[in-house]
Amino acid sequence: MSQPHHLQTLISPFGSLQSNPKFTINFTSNINFSSPNCLKPRWASSISQIQPPKISAPNNSVWRRATSSGAKNHRNLPSSHEIDVGFLETKIHRYCKAGRTKEAARALQILEKSGAVPNVITYTVLIRSYCNDQNVDKALQLFYGMKVDPNEVTYGTLLKGLCDSGKLDTALEVFDRMKVAPNVVAYSTLLKGLCDSGKMNKALEVFQGMKVSPNEVTYNTLLKGLCDSKKLDIALEVFDQMKVAPDVVTYSTLLKGLCDSGKMDKALEVFQGMKVTPNEKTYTTLLKGLCDSGKMDKALEVFEGMKVTPNEVTYSTLLKGLCDSRKLDQALEVFDRMKVAPNVVTYSTLLKGLCDSRKLDKALEVFDRMKVAPDVVAYSTLLKGLCDSRKLDKALEVFDQMKVPPDVVAYSTLLKGLCDSGKLDKALEVFEGMNVAPNVVTYTTLLKGLFDSGRMDKALEVFDQMKVAPDVVTYSTLLKGLCDSGKLDKALEVFDQMKVAPDVVTYSMLLKGLCDSAKLDIALEVFEGMKVAPDVVTYSTLLKGLCDSGKLDKALEVFQGMKVAPNEVTYSIVIDGLSKVGKTEQGREFLAEMQDKGLKPDIVTYNSLVTGLAREGNLDENAVS
Repeated sequence: MSQPHHLQTLISPFGSLQSNPKFTINFTSNINFSSPNCLKPRWASSISQIQPPKISAPNNSVWRRATSSGAKNHRNLPSSHEIDVGFLETKIHRYCKAGRTKEAARALQILEKSGAVPNVITYTVLIRSYCNDQNVDKALQLFYGMKVDPNEVTYGTLLKGLCDSGKLDTALEVFDRMKVAPNVVAYSTLLKGLCDSGKMNKALEVFQGMKVSPNEVTYNTLLKGLCDSKKLDIALEVFDQMKVAPDVVTYSTLLKGLCDSGKMDKALEVFQGMKVTPNEKTYTTLLKGLCDSGKMDKALEVFEGMKVTPNEVTYSTLLKGLCDSRKLDQALEVFDRMKVAPNVVTYSTLLKGLCDSRKLDKALEVFDRMKVAPDVVAYSTLLKGLCDSRKLDKALEVFDQMKVPPDVVAYSTLLKGLCDSGKLDKALEVFEGMNVAPNVVTYTTLLKGLFDSGRMDKALEVFDQMKVAPDVVTYSTLLKGLCDSGKLDKALEVFDQMKVAPDVVTYSMLLKGLCDSAKLDIALEVFEGMKVAPDVVTYSTLLKGLCDSGKLDKALEVFQGMKVAPNEVTYSIVIDGLSKVGKTEQGREFLAEMQDKGLKPDIVTYNSLVTGLAREGNLDENAVS
């Protein structure tokens, strides 16, 4: 006996029973279909928790009316012979595809508790959905609770989720306990996880223990890991022993590893021995390596011999190499002959080369002729070039005419130009009108400009109002400004209250201020309390302070205790200090020691000795040699 048509629509929100005969529900109890209470079977309250995918408005409406009328007091779930398994499995698949994992999980719960056994595909689909949601713990829980044996796809899905989440130990455990023989996809998935985590020894162990033949993907995965880990010798060994023909990805991967490690001769050898046609990525990879190594002639030769049309990335790579090598004429020639429309990166690359070479007129010409809208990087590049060339009026004009909102880099670039040119009033105006939050670089740039212009009070006001935490460069800038202004007490107060660890530059700045103010006792106290290793600048700064104050014995003690090699400046400071107190003979010994170490005295060093010898009346033509 056929069911009434309205019931067919009710129980199959994806369509009527006539169009979807597998979507049926078998009722075991007698229901009066004409009764308004007919929609209250004992499982309605449970099934009402599931919201259907949006298929069509009428069917969704029927589903909601049917499920929302379920009796709340009925907690029993439907039995396996009361629901159609295919119906709910299809819903689970559709929920997962729509990213509605929680609803899919509730549908699976109803299915399982009814006594029905979902198929392996349904479990796998939900495991994948959990993994896509980065909820691998739930995926793992579902995996171990499966009522059917997982297949290769299930294992591969879970392994990928675990590897992508960095749970390598769990992934290895799952892999080792697989109830089916792992296929090449499972191996490749595990290898990728191990390689991405830098566990190359384990990756090689898994690779060498493979019980199926690796394919190109497996080899490419391992080669990328080896190249990223700078294990080039092993990568080349694996490449030479490949049991399948390498594809273009294989070659490109190996070439990138060789180029990144500067092994250009080997890279060219591999490239010239390719058994497949290189693609744009292969050429671009090799070109970048050649450009980074300064082999521009070879780069141009490879470029001219390309068997595929270069893309924007290829052109940008070559242009960057030419610009970095100051081959601007060739860069412009390549740019003018481009076979594809340049993108904003290409323009920015050329602009940077022209600006770095102070070819501002040409840079402005290129900028004005851009056939794509400049982005904030292009504007910032041009602004930097104009500011570095002290073309502040033009920089301000470009800034005011920007067609994209300036970011913090654009503001900081303009501020630096204004500060370096002493235009502090304009710099403050720009700073106060910023439409983005200034970062630590912005504040530090402005602080340096204010101190360099002698506006210490304003600098301290800006520092006190900083809305980001100052970094060590900010503190070093502040300390230098205070020391140069003779505010040593304030400088020491700031130093003691620093919220970041001072670096060697910070110490050197403070030591210079203390030494210039002849506060040698405090300088020595700071030096001896340093929490980082002093460099040659730190030693030279302290030595100069000691020598200028006539504390030669202490200066020689510090010199003899140096933990870094003294340079020409260090020796010159000591020699000058000795000469000033009449110890020119000892100064000559330091000069000889300096020359024995291959260091060349400059005119200042010789003048110090000559002046000292003349003062002592011991100057003759062989006195200094």
